[in-house]
Amino acid sequence: MSRKGFTLIELLLVIAIIGLIGSIVMVGNRNAAEKRRDVKRVSDISELQKALALHLAKVNSYPTLVGCISGTDAVTAALTASGFIAQSSRLVDPEWPSDTTKCYYYSGGAGKYTLRYTLEATSSAGEIGDHSVVP
Repeated sequence: MSRKGFTLIELLLVIAIIGLIGSIVMVGNRNAAEKRRDVKRVSDISELQKALALHLAKVNSYPTLVGCISGTDAVTAALTASGFIAQSSRLVDPEWPSDTTKCYYYSGGAGKYTLRYTLEATSSAGEIGDHSVVP
């Protein structure tokens, strides 16, 4: 009697192994995407801080706004008009551009401001959670 196929147990074992490997890969990809977005967030905040410092030096105040930096807000308009950020710059949160609890939130005017942002994962970009920067 010759054996010409796989037993049900063998097939189930192979399917289980493939499923386990697939779930490990999916978790790894999700973590990499979170870290990539966090690196962009830290880079965007740094660029905004530099542009705001240049704006302060030029006009002696920070733009007045309380709310999300959306790309069409007063802060972006002021920094673009002053030439401190390019019109093509997309300085908005890559995951939550308009979620007021997680977007780049700006509150400022006159001689001070606060920028808030949220990181999704703990990495070299920082600890997971909410962060604030001030001049």
